[in-house]
Amino acid sequence: MSNFSNIAVIGAGIVGASIAFHLARRGAKVTLIDAGGPGKRSAVQPATAVSFAWMNARDKNPRHYHLFNRRSVDMWARFVERLGIPQSATWGGELRWASTDDGAREIVKRAGVLQSWGYPIRLLNGEMVEALEPRLKPGVVTAASYTDIEGHADTGAVVGACVERLKEWGADILFQTHVTGLARSGSDISAVVTDRGEIACDAVVLAGGADTVSLAAMAEVDVPMYYTFGCTILTEPVPPVFENVSVVHSPRDCPPQTNFRQLPNGSVMLHGGAHGRVYDGGSLGQDDREVQRVVNAVARFLPAIEGVPVREVRRGRRPIPEDGHPILGFSQRVPNLYLSVTHSGVTLAPLIGECAAIEILDGARIDFLRHYRLDRFLR
Repeated sequence: MSNFSNIAVIGAGIVGASIAFHLARRGAKVTLIDAGGPGKRSAVQPATAVSFAWMNARDKNPRHYHLFNRRSVDMWARFVERLGIPQSATWGGELRWASTDDGAREIVKRAGVLQSWGYPIRLLNGEMVEALEPRLKPGVVTAASYTDIEGHADTGAVVGACVERLKEWGADILFQTHVTGLARSGSDISAVVTDRGEIACDAVVLAGGADTVSLAAMAEVDVPMYYTFGCTILTEPVPPVFENVSVVHSPRDCPPQTNFRQLPNGSVMLHGGAHGRVYDGGSLGQDDREVQRVVNAVARFLPAIEGVPVREVRRGRRPIPEDGHPILGFSQRVPNLYLSVTHSGVTLAPLIGECAAIEILDGARIDFLRHYRLDRFLR
């Protein structure tokens, strides 16, 4: 057992909310702190709000990272059931196709690797794609793949449910509260300093997304990461557009790359582009012209959204550890500072929450997290 029972969690995105939920569920006294929160909107939103929220292990490499994501995907149904919101996870799988011979070879190659790892992906031809999704107009299909265990999440509902459970269990929720420092007692953190006063604690969890670098620096801890610009577009609600699948990725070999899914309320979420390494690059949707470009590109394949008004455009920063893999665990420099920063936050939220609670409350060191410790950057 550890000596940690009064824990401050900084960051109320889906990862921070999951960690706080799992800690409180175990009986810990939790204070959840976030600079944003209900009633506060800005031009740049947290990664959770902007996320395409696709739960998957399809393109996760190497194999240990694939298995890490696969384990968490399999935990999602239990996670939302415990939260009392099973409807917030939509299942049906992911569909994608290629329109060139080179693209087809890439799909076939990846499918072969995933099948050898025991991942349920199968290859389709054009007729099979149209039979699977009659409202989809894929055009030329040289190869397609379908992974039927994948899905997407209503991240707002999940975070909201975590917060409600925390309140029921007596946690302190401090939204619109800015962390300005981390008070020290020897090598440990003794309190989180905020613009609303100091919060005494036994341990601190940093789950601040793109702000993790500046937050960790308050404890003189260097976190190697960067962030990319993200944008997702939501249409006005439309009748159901999918018969079976829950997530679609348009051809990676036919730009612009687009991704789309339908939310439970009927709104269709669209995303376009690839990840870059700077704030203002790597994703479509930075201005109204590019937003319309994404909408038009998706409408080529999904005529049901043609002419449907855009209801909301979300823009924000996506945190990316320097090598692309999560940073999880206690800092060697500050023994009671637990770090949690990752790109695939939605997929990994249930597993990270459960593992963090075990390591923080039980004093355990989970062996399969060895790939994701901060000290790997010091070797």
